[in-house]
Amino acid sequence: MTSEREQDLAPQAFIDQVADAYEHLHDLVALRTHPLLGQLVPPSPGAPAKRARRLHDLLRDLIDELDPGAEAPSFSPEWRRHRYMVMRYLKGLTHQAVAEQFGIGLRQYYRVRIEILEEIAAILWARRTTQSDAPPPDPEAPPSPESQLEMLRLEAARLAQVDRFARVQEVVTGVAQLLESLMRQRSLFLALELPAHLPAVSVQQDLLRQMLVGLLGFLTERAQGATVRIRSAADQAAVHLTITVDPATAVNPVDRETATIQQLSELQAFAAIGDCHVLPLMGQAQIIGFDLSLPIARRTVLVVDDNEGVLQLLTRYLGAHGYRVLVASTAEEALAKAEQFSPFAITVDLMMPEHDGWELLQKLTMQPTTCRIPIIVCSVLKQKELALSLGATAYIEKPVTEGVLIAALEALERVPARS
Repeated sequence: MTSEREQDLAPQAFIDQVADAYEHLHDLVALRTHPLLGQLVPPSPGAPAKRARRLHDLLRDLIDELDPGAEAPSFSPEWRRHRYMVMRYLKGLTHQAVAEQFGIGLRQYYRVRIEILEEIAAILWARRTTQSDAPPPDPEAPPSPESQLEMLRLEAARLAQVDRFARVQEVVTGVAQLLESLMRQRSLFLALELPAHLPAVSVQQDLLRQMLVGLLGFLTERAQGATVRIRSAADQAAVHLTITVDPATAVNPVDRETATIQQLSELQAFAAIGDCHVLPLMGQAQIIGFDLSLPIARRTVLVVDDNEGVLQLLTRYLGAHGYRVLVASTAEEALAKAEQFSPFAITVDLMMPEHDGWELLQKLTMQPTTCRIPIIVCSVLKQKELALSLGATAYIEKPVTEGVLIAALEALERVPARS
């Protein structure tokens, strides 16, 4: 006879999917095509990045829901389940480090890990069965030419952001996974102390990854039997990362003596990206780590419209979400500001005097200095297909609402596919 608990258990395939999704919790590009999307996130045609973010938030919020509170007995099943999820998936600790926190061996740890993931999957399985009764989209149905063109334009816009912005948390987490095996061989444990939300930085994704691999590799080769900590904080200008070895005496004395300023400058070459800086931390001539200062990305949106009321409205919408706003009421002014400031995105009204939005759209997409800037057409004209065919990234019908505008801008974000 099947017990009530067995009836509530999720199938093994679903458990595996949940485990895999948590391993890629900070890789939003991987989540865009994850099997859990179709089971936990309602369909939203043409917005894979937005659905991936919703899956990420759902998985992360569940960890917060598992918190039994400060009065829960230590090492109770509820406490253990929550602590495991926090240490492994929010703090980014390695399996070995989590096992040590529990005070158990790796073999027992992996058994506990399976039990916890089964419990988590059971919760999500129950929520899956209570999702909307709307039928899932037909995976075999081909997208319409219009939606296919829109997805291509959006993907091209995202790719253009790779050379401009990076998300620190995703890159750090990916590098930690990359070096996990090597650090374990050196009896090193990596502890990540990163806030849940850090602003994007104006550093190329690949170069930031190279920089972190270089700095952590430098310390890994010279230390043993210690904890390498990565802490972060943000102010109005920059995200600051501090990488330290605890205790500092774990660094080989010979290596400390041979680690000259010239060698450190070679590592700093990775940081030749705008205002990014890497500074070695010294203590009685002993290298104990590094400080990184990464400039926060300034999201500037150029709003082009001949209607003063619309300019004020969109400026208010964007300012409330932290965007810096430039405005232009003519095509000539818009071209000049686009070339001068290279904004994150441009919104364009089609109906303007003299040179209309169609002409402006073509010029922006044809000029080398502006052709990679995403353009969001905002118009009362129902000409979405034409706008996309002429190079627009997205199309919004007027009157423009705050939610639709911000969603269109957030869809332009490029989260690293690997770190």
